Amino acid sequence: MRYAFFSDVHGNLHALEKVLADIRARGVDRVICLGDLVGYGAFPNEVIDTARDASDLVIAGNHDHAAVGLTDISFFNPYAHQAVLWTRSRLTGRNTRWLREQPLTVNENGLQFVHASPFQPEQWWYIFSETDARQAMEHATAPSVFVGHTHVPFDYQLRSGRMINVGSAGQPRDGDPRAAWTLFDGETRERKLIRVEYDISAAADAIRDAGLHPFLADRLAVGR
Repeated sequence: MRYAFFSDVHGNLHALEKVLADIRARGVDRVICLGDLVGYGAFPNEVIDTARDASDLVIAGNHDHAAVGLTDISFFNPYAHQAVLWTRSRLTGRNTRWLREQPLTVNENGLQFVHASPFQPEQWWYIFSETDARQAMEHATAPSVFVGHTHVPFDYQLRSGRMINVGSAGQPRDGDPRAAWTLFDGETRERKLIRVEYDISAAADAIRDAGLHPFLADRLAVGR
Protein backbone atom coordinates (compact mmCIF):
# COMPACT_ATOMS: atom_id res chain seq x y z
CA MET A 1 0.00 0.00 0.00
CA ARG A 2 1.44 3.35 -1.08
CA TYR A 3 0.14 6.33 0.89
CA ALA A 4 0.21 10.02 0.03
CA PHE A 5 -0.06 12.36 3.00
CA PHE A 6 -0.61 16.10 2.87
CA SER A 7 -1.47 18.54 5.64
CA ASP A 8 -1.82 22.20 6.60
CA VAL A 9 -3.07 23.55 3.28
CA HIS A 10 -4.53 26.63 5.00
CA GLY A 11 -6.63 27.86 2.11
CA ASN A 12 -3.75 27.81 -0.36
CA LEU A 13 -5.44 26.49 -3.49
CA HIS A 14 -2.44 27.17 -5.72
CA ALA A 15 -0.26 24.88 -3.61
CA LEU A 16 -2.89 22.19 -3.17
CA GLU A 17 -3.54 21.82 -6.88
CA LYS A 18 0.16 21.28 -7.59
CA VAL A 19 0.51 18.80 -4.73
CA LEU A 20 -2.47 16.77 -5.89
CA ALA A 21 -1.23 16.76 -9.48
CA ASP A 22 2.10 15.39 -8.27
CA ILE A 23 0.36 12.76 -6.15
CA ARG A 24 -1.75 11.61 -9.08
CA ALA A 25 1.30 11.38 -11.32
CA ARG A 26 3.03 9.02 -8.85
CA GLY A 27 0.15 6.54 -8.63
CA VAL A 28 -0.60 5.99 -4.94
CA ASP A 29 -3.20 3.74 -3.34
CA ARG A 30 -4.47 6.01 -0.55
CA VAL A 31 -4.54 9.79 -0.17
CA ILE A 32 -4.73 11.03 3.42
CA CYS A 33 -5.15 14.65 4.51
CA LEU A 34 -4.04 15.38 8.06
CA GLY A 35 -6.04 18.54 8.58
CA ASP A 36 -6.00 22.33 8.56
CA LEU A 37 -7.52 22.78 5.15
CA VAL A 38 -8.48 26.34 6.06
CA GLY A 39 -7.03 29.38 7.81
CA TYR A 40 -4.57 32.02 6.51
CA GLY A 41 -5.28 31.53 2.80
CA ALA A 42 -7.86 33.06 0.47
CA PHE A 43 -9.64 29.96 -0.85
CA PRO A 44 -11.27 28.03 2.03
CA ASN A 45 -14.24 26.63 0.14
CA GLU A 46 -12.27 25.79 -2.96
CA VAL A 47 -9.62 23.98 -0.92
CA ILE A 48 -12.23 21.99 1.00
CA ASP A 49 -14.04 20.99 -2.17
CA THR A 50 -10.80 19.97 -3.89
CA ALA A 51 -9.40 18.05 -0.94
CA ARG A 52 -12.69 16.28 -0.24
CA ASP A 53 -12.85 15.01 -3.82
CA ALA A 54 -9.19 13.95 -3.93
CA SER A 55 -8.77 12.35 -0.50
CA ASP A 56 -9.71 8.94 0.81
CA LEU A 57 -9.63 10.27 4.37
CA VAL A 58 -9.48 13.71 5.96
CA ILE A 59 -8.51 14.29 9.60
CA ALA A 60 -9.72 17.41 11.40
CA GLY A 61 -7.19 20.12 12.26
CA ASN A 62 -7.30 22.92 14.83
CA HIS A 63 -7.95 25.64 12.23
CA ASP A 64 -10.72 23.52 10.74
CA HIS A 65 -12.35 23.27 14.16
CA ALA A 66 -11.71 26.96 14.84
CA ALA A 67 -13.45 27.96 11.63
CA VAL A 68 -16.61 26.13 12.66
CA GLY A 69 -16.61 27.11 16.34
CA LEU A 70 -15.41 23.82 17.80
CA THR A 71 -12.26 25.09 19.51
CA ASP A 72 -11.23 28.17 21.48
CA ILE A 73 -9.52 30.86 19.38
CA SER A 74 -8.76 33.29 22.20
CA PHE A 75 -5.13 32.14 22.28
CA PHE A 76 -4.61 32.46 18.51
CA ASN A 77 -2.17 35.17 17.44
CA PRO A 78 -3.81 38.26 15.85
CA TYR A 79 -3.10 37.13 12.28
CA ALA A 80 -4.56 33.68 12.85
CA HIS A 81 -7.52 35.10 14.78
CA GLN A 82 -8.41 37.46 11.94
CA ALA A 83 -8.05 34.67 9.40
CA VAL A 84 -10.33 32.36 11.41
CA LEU A 85 -13.10 34.97 11.57
CA TRP A 86 -12.68 35.79 7.88
CA THR A 87 -12.83 32.11 6.96
CA ARG A 88 -15.83 31.47 9.22
CA SER A 89 -17.78 34.23 7.50
CA ARG A 90 -17.16 32.73 4.06
CA LEU A 91 -17.62 29.01 4.51
CA THR A 92 -20.65 27.51 2.85
CA GLY A 93 -23.14 25.67 5.00
CA ARG A 94 -22.17 22.40 3.36
CA ASN A 95 -18.48 22.90 4.09
CA THR A 96 -19.14 24.02 7.66
CA ARG A 97 -21.10 20.83 8.31
CA TRP A 98 -18.47 18.70 6.58
CA LEU A 99 -15.58 20.12 8.63
CA ARG A 100 -17.53 19.38 11.81
CA GLU A 101 -17.88 15.73 10.78
CA GLN A 102 -14.23 14.86 10.19
CA PRO A 103 -12.51 12.59 12.77
CA LEU A 104 -9.70 13.63 15.10
CA THR A 105 -7.76 10.39 14.68
CA VAL A 106 -8.00 7.19 12.64
CA ASN A 107 -6.07 3.90 12.77
CA GLU A 108 -5.40 1.84 9.66
CA ASN A 109 -3.00 -1.03 8.93
CA GLY A 110 -0.80 -0.34 11.95
CA LEU A 111 -0.73 3.41 11.25
CA GLN A 112 -2.33 6.21 13.26
CA PHE A 113 -3.36 9.45 11.56
CA VAL A 114 -3.83 12.59 13.67
CA HIS A 115 -3.34 16.29 13.08
CA ALA A 116 -1.42 17.32 16.19
CA SER A 117 -0.60 14.56 18.68
CA PRO A 118 -1.90 11.12 19.69
CA PHE A 119 -2.05 12.53 23.24
CA GLN A 120 -5.38 14.32 23.65
CA PRO A 121 -5.87 15.06 19.93
CA GLU A 122 -8.55 17.63 20.72
CA GLN A 123 -6.04 19.73 22.69
CA TRP A 124 -3.77 20.29 19.68
CA TRP A 125 -0.42 19.74 21.43
CA TYR A 126 2.64 20.69 19.36
CA ILE A 127 5.50 18.28 18.67
CA PHE A 128 8.64 20.32 18.06
CA SER A 129 11.37 17.88 19.07
CA GLU A 130 12.29 14.23 19.46
CA THR A 131 11.57 14.57 23.18
CA ASP A 132 8.06 15.80 22.40
CA ALA A 133 7.59 12.92 19.99
CA ARG A 134 8.79 10.37 22.54
CA GLN A 135 6.30 11.63 25.11
CA ALA A 136 3.47 11.72 22.57
CA MET A 137 4.19 8.17 21.41
CA GLU A 138 3.39 6.91 24.91
CA HIS A 139 -0.23 7.57 23.97
CA ALA A 140 -0.12 6.25 20.41
CA THR A 141 -2.57 3.54 19.36
CA ALA A 142 -0.44 2.22 16.48
CA PRO A 143 3.29 1.58 15.94
CA SER A 144 3.61 4.43 13.40
CA VAL A 145 1.99 7.85 13.79
CA PHE A 146 1.59 10.50 11.08
CA VAL A 147 1.04 14.13 12.08
CA GLY A 148 1.07 17.67 10.73
CA HIS A 149 0.35 20.85 12.74
CA THR A 150 3.84 22.38 13.14
CA HIS A 151 4.43 22.79 9.37
CA VAL A 152 7.92 21.34 9.87
CA PRO A 153 8.60 17.81 8.55
CA PHE A 154 10.45 15.17 10.57
CA ASP A 155 10.86 11.41 10.85
CA TYR A 156 11.67 10.15 14.35
CA GLN A 157 12.54 6.48 14.81
CA LEU A 158 11.91 5.80 18.51
CA ARG A 159 12.00 2.74 20.72
CA SER A 160 8.27 3.12 21.23
CA GLY A 161 7.55 3.46 17.52
CA ARG A 162 7.87 5.90 14.67
CA MET A 163 6.47 9.38 14.27
CA ILE A 164 6.43 11.23 10.96
CA ASN A 165 5.45 14.83 10.34
CA VAL A 166 4.36 15.03 6.70
CA GLY A 167 5.13 18.73 6.24
CA SER A 168 2.87 21.54 5.11
CA ALA A 169 1.35 21.78 1.65
CA GLY A 170 0.17 25.37 1.95
CA GLN A 171 2.46 27.16 4.40
CA PRO A 172 5.83 25.46 5.03
CA ARG A 173 7.85 26.79 7.96
CA ASP A 174 11.12 24.93 7.55
CA GLY A 175 12.75 27.56 5.35
CA ASP A 176 11.75 25.89 2.08
CA PRO A 177 8.77 27.71 0.54
CA ARG A 178 7.85 24.88 -1.81
CA ALA A 179 4.73 22.87 -0.99
CA ALA A 180 5.42 19.61 0.85
CA TRP A 181 3.79 16.20 0.96
CA THR A 182 4.93 12.74 2.06
CA LEU A 183 4.96 9.44 0.17
CA PHE A 184 4.98 6.35 2.40
CA ASP A 185 5.28 2.71 1.36
CA GLY A 186 3.40 0.49 3.81
CA GLU A 187 5.44 -2.60 2.87
CA THR A 188 8.99 -1.25 2.80
CA ARG A 189 8.22 1.48 5.41
CA GLU A 190 10.14 3.93 3.24
CA ARG A 191 9.17 7.56 3.72
CA LYS A 192 9.94 10.24 1.15
CA LEU A 193 9.35 13.94 1.69
CA ILE A 194 8.49 15.56 -1.64
CA ARG A 195 8.63 19.26 -2.48
CA VAL A 196 6.59 20.85 -5.25
CA GLU A 197 6.94 24.26 -6.88
CA TYR A 198 3.80 26.39 -7.13
CA ASP A 199 2.87 30.00 -7.93
CA ILE A 200 3.67 31.61 -4.58
CA SER A 201 3.15 35.13 -5.93
CA ALA A 202 -0.39 34.35 -7.05
CA ALA A 203 -1.26 32.76 -3.70
CA ALA A 204 0.17 35.78 -1.86
CA ASP A 205 -1.66 38.27 -4.08
CA ALA A 206 -4.94 36.46 -3.38
CA ILE A 207 -4.38 36.81 0.37
CA ARG A 208 -3.79 40.55 0.04
CA ASP A 209 -6.77 40.98 -2.29
CA ALA A 210 -8.98 39.20 0.24
CA GLY A 211 -8.12 41.82 2.87
CA LEU A 212 -6.20 39.43 5.08
CA HIS A 213 -3.04 40.64 6.82
CA PRO A 214 -0.08 41.09 4.44
CA PHE A 215 2.14 39.11 6.81
CA LEU A 216 0.23 35.97 5.82
CA ALA A 217 1.10 36.66 2.20
CA ASP A 218 4.72 37.68 2.75
CA ARG A 219 5.65 34.60 4.77
CA LEU A 220 4.84 32.24 1.90
CA ALA A 221 7.92 33.35 -0.06
CA VAL A 222 10.33 32.60 2.79
CA GLY A 223 8.82 29.39 4.13
CA ARG A 224 8.52 30.67 7.69
